[in-house]
Amino acid sequence: MAVAFSVIARILERIAPAAMAEAWDNVGLQVGDPGAKVARIWVALDAGPEVVRAAGDAGIDLIITHHPLIFRALKQIDLGTPTGAAIGHALRHQLAVVSLHTNLDSAPGGLNDLLGRRLGLRRMRPLSRAPAAAAGTGPGIGRVGDLPRPQRLEALALRVKRRLDAPLVRLAGDPRTLVRSVAVATGSGGSLVPDFLRSGAQVFISGDLGYHDARAVEYAGRCLIDVGHFHSERLMKEALVERLRAEFARRRMAVRVQACPLEADPFTPV
Repeated sequence: MAVAFSVIARILERIAPAAMAEAWDNVGLQVGDPGAKVARIWVALDAGPEVVRAAGDAGIDLIITHHPLIFRALKQIDLGTPTGAAIGHALRHQLAVVSLHTNLDSAPGGLNDLLGRRLGLRRMRPLSRAPAAAAGTGPGIGRVGDLPRPQRLEALALRVKRRLDAPLVRLAGDPRTLVRSVAVATGSGGSLVPDFLRSGAQVFISGDLGYHDARAVEYAGRCLIDVGHFHSERLMKEALVERLRAEFARRRMAVRVQACPLEADPFTPV
């Protein structure tokens, strides 16, 4: 039996409060009717046109994504662009798209906590305090945690690669470095490199790290492990599905939720 969209929205707000999002972000309802009913949900990283079209064909009422469908203000909706096509498919199929982005990154039990736990980190604390966290409502972006036992960088990188099922990882720094403390940030972590360098961690694990990030870390005698954007965030899908299923079961809500089966890393190692 379908439930009101507003009920789902309140559950999502408890999981990832909008106040925890960065000021530049665009979270929450991206497109759709807030007065609609919801019976079937997909969880995805991106609301690309192929995802939205397939969801509509499958009878999905709501797609919950990590990355916002609408990130910057639109001056027009051109159906020939990926964003315009996705919006067109959503309206045509009468489905809604909601995004949980930096609010899910920051939230307790959110994406950064998930990544840290997947890598076995203990005693996690924030890497960078977000505005909402500074106000006492959340922990902030990124995490710093301790390994159960010290490990050489090269061995840690191989372990990270296995834990995240990544086809490859990139290292910067001395592979022989003994790592005790680890900083992590899901997605694009370049802006958090200064926070990492101010932390006590020996290595920063993230995605989309650049040449100058690597040089800055190398000159500081520290290390990086770049796992790629997709592989640092893909665990969000199944984790959020499990959490929503538990929330719906507790409330006896007959809402079906599953991970979108279509997405893959846009980069292919050769």
